[in-house]
Amino acid sequence: MSASSYQVYGSIFGEEPDCHPKYTGSPMLLLLADLGLFFRNILYLPCIFLPPMPWPSGSLDELSPTAANAFDICLHSFLFVLQIGFLFSLPLLIYLPFGLYVLYVAGALALNTLICRILNRGIPPDGLKSTEDSFSRAWARHDDEYWIFLNGICVGKHWLQSNIDRISRTFHRPVVGVHNETSGVIFDIIQCLIQRSMLYATDDIRQCYVLIKKALYKPEVKKVVLILHSQGGIEGGMILDWLLNEVPQDLIRQLEVYTFGCLANHFNNPYRDMDSCNTDNHYSQTGAVTGRIHNRVILNIEHYANSRDFASRFGVLNFEHDKPRDRRENRFMGKVFVNPASGHQFNQHYLDTMFPLDPTNRFTRDPEENDFMNMDVAISGRERPGERPATVFDAAGLLNAISGEVDGISPALTFTSADRDPKKGAGLRVKMQKMSRLWLYRNGGRPIG
Repeated sequence: MSASSYQVYGSIFGEEPDCHPKYTGSPMLLLLADLGLFFRNILYLPCIFLPPMPWPSGSLDELSPTAANAFDICLHSFLFVLQIGFLFSLPLLIYLPFGLYVLYVAGALALNTLICRILNRGIPPDGLKSTEDSFSRAWARHDDEYWIFLNGICVGKHWLQSNIDRISRTFHRPVVGVHNETSGVIFDIIQCLIQRSMLYATDDIRQCYVLIKKALYKPEVKKVVLILHSQGGIEGGMILDWLLNEVPQDLIRQLEVYTFGCLANHFNNPYRDMDSCNTDNHYSQTGAVTGRIHNRVILNIEHYANSRDFASRFGVLNFEHDKPRDRRENRFMGKVFVNPASGHQFNQHYLDTMFPLDPTNRFTRDPEENDFMNMDVAISGRERPGERPATVFDAAGLLNAISGEVDGISPALTFTSADRDPKKGAGLRVKMQKMSRLWLYRNGGRPIG
């Protein structure tokens, strides 16, 4: 796979006051649009589970052959057959007497609820805690940080525990897991469609919102890191909408958001003032960045996506940032890192490929030649026609706001030949790890600023 296959999209610039995002429109039209998008990408559904191996993180990987994983997979398989049969039987059994029909529906839903209760079990109201205490004594303490994870579809208590433990091992922080309870794959997908089109807030959304808001208001907490996966991206986008309405801007700037396989249809992050909306005022006559371009309420939002992951194609990649203005469907803020790979499982298909552990499974190893984070990304000056060269790099988070350089090189000089020959890309290649803020947290690290 060539390095050019790996893509990074910078967060969008400016505002479009005459353009109203589609997610604020008719819920029924949104639902119909989502159904059309679903069926256009339906051939990618099996890619959610592919490849089924290897399992670099051992028992933490969702598809590894452990007894706990096998038990959950068997329950999900039974739920899949039950739900498919139930939905197809509803119109076929309409001839039954009304009382018998209601009894059948109630019985099927009761059985589904019982099995899901086994999967979900009981989780404390304040969230599930990572269990890395036996290893955390050697880690640097980050008492001024609060890390929260909100899971995606088909995740019961066992997989949620595996997810937060894998995050904890990767970044050497304790993690609180807010449980988005599963109802089985078919019912979970239906819930996603309802949440995206009707902004339906479930209990876990409300619980996660309360945890984040409380953490932001704690004087000893200086940084809140929210990690979202899959359906958690839909819910996280709704939580952000609430926080932007309720929390003072000096507090919400302590929040950082990172998503994987995000299913959301929007991610808001408005400017703090009107002057920042004008892209013509971002640069001085010499091309230096004025600083207003960074004046978003939330300073750091990053999205990580596999290009053949059904969820990513249904969510973040459908709203990719380098579409022309007249083709953007919704406002989706934040950098997007695209890996030309398959798979949707959080541990096995995302963290294992983007943040691989060393042989001890306790530390994130330095990237090797073929690792995602070690790949070169060539940023083309022609990706955004009409924008100045510096804009492309600044959108990707690479431009030094003081010097106006990328790795000591002036973007104006880099793009000189590219501007003369439209078929040429930029001469500057940047390592993926230099563009990822989340990468700087690995093994207990901490980015500056």
